[in-house]
Amino acid sequence: MGGIIGIQGKKNAAELTQIGLFSLQHRGQESCGIAAYDAKAKIFNAHKSSGLVSHAFPADILAQLQGQSAIGHVRYPTSGAKFGLQDAQPFVFRSLLGDIAIALSGNIINVEPLLEKMRKRGAILQHSSETELIIHLIAQERSGFEPAIKKALRQIEGGFSAVMLFGDKLIAFRDPNGIRPLVLGKKDNTYMVSSETAAIEVMGGKYLRDIKPAELIIIEDGKLKTSFYTKPAKTHNCIFEQVYLSRPDSVIRGHSVADARMEMGKKLARQMQGIKADLVMPVPDSGIFAALGFAKESGLPFEMGLVRNHYMGRSFLKSVQNMREQVVRLKLLPIFDIVRGKDIILVDDSLVRGTTAKQLIKILKEHGARKVHFAVTSPPIVAPCFYGINTPSQKELIACTHTHEQIKEELGVETMTFITQENAAVACGAKEGPAGYCNSCFTGKYISKISKETMDKR
Repeated sequence: MGGIIGIQGKKNAAELTQIGLFSLQHRGQESCGIAAYDAKAKIFNAHKSSGLVSHAFPADILAQLQGQSAIGHVRYPTSGAKFGLQDAQPFVFRSLLGDIAIALSGNIINVEPLLEKMRKRGAILQHSSETELIIHLIAQERSGFEPAIKKALRQIEGGFSAVMLFGDKLIAFRDPNGIRPLVLGKKDNTYMVSSETAAIEVMGGKYLRDIKPAELIIIEDGKLKTSFYTKPAKTHNCIFEQVYLSRPDSVIRGHSVADARMEMGKKLARQMQGIKADLVMPVPDSGIFAALGFAKESGLPFEMGLVRNHYMGRSFLKSVQNMREQVVRLKLLPIFDIVRGKDIILVDDSLVRGTTAKQLIKILKEHGARKVHFAVTSPPIVAPCFYGINTPSQKELIACTHTHEQIKEELGVETMTFITQENAAVACGAKEGPAGYCNSCFTGKYISKISKETMDKR
């Protein structure tokens, strides 16, 4: 997860970057940062802060971030220190090649063997985040910046996208499988890149295209140069971008995320044709469009029977299990007159540990719901993700430790329905079915080899 922004050649680029980060806040809430390059002074101006974008960049701080190019990041920890400003990005480094700033979203899965090589060569590591590794790999080359970055990127594996500033040059790249998203946009003569198309639009730009798997983009003086640092693999977008992570107003693979979620809801309704209920109700916010699709397909009324406290943040982003249990009542409460005496189809985006769902269903029944039929727009999650989403170990995944009937009993629901892998992929626009997406968390079969050491950490 995490979110990144990059802008080249725009006066007060940091201000525009901040606007973009506001629209990516859902992708990470632990920390945020902006680094801007002042070409006249030939220096980086950077600021990082824990917490939300709205609190991190008051006017006096933004005024200090002078520069015509900037990159920004919102962090959601999937590796490294779970809570610490030392791992807030972007990172800024000085090297023999020149000053470099970098922000990365995702995970590098072969980080340990590469870091061990660095340590043996005497490298001093300042951060626990693997993002620093890329700079060390670049810095050890003596063949010029572009050849150095291509050679460095050929050594790393995983699911990632990143933005860099090499002086005033904006560089952007994406992993060879295209697991983590990255898009290109333009505003007048200014190029911009972002994790989501919605951020491009919020910044006043026009979405041009997705950055391709293994593509390396270099933007300087308003001119774009593109190449590939290695041969692209078969595209395997993370399907969770459409299921849960991305904004509904973003576009992925040419399809609106909102439309994909509505289509998931329609397909779930077809899977659940024999189930009778009084209404369809989403778990807000990411369940809303799926529930709308379900209601349209089934002919059942759509009701917003849960009120969400938008100041709580996403419980999925909480790193501590006991906090996840405590925030449910604070985050979501039912409307008594809507749920009382009703048979409800409750639509949610995913089921991970089951803690939130169990608590929520308990609350619904305390408020008078007669029956709850649980519909989930993600197939069962049976394995952890190593490509940028902080899903827990297998022993914590309810779909891995429980049978279907046991899940139903554990949650306290009358029926439990997961969307099929085929339906989820087709709803998201994949002509080739599940094979067009990364579905490792649904199958336990990973796109790349995961070392025993990496697996053991989960």
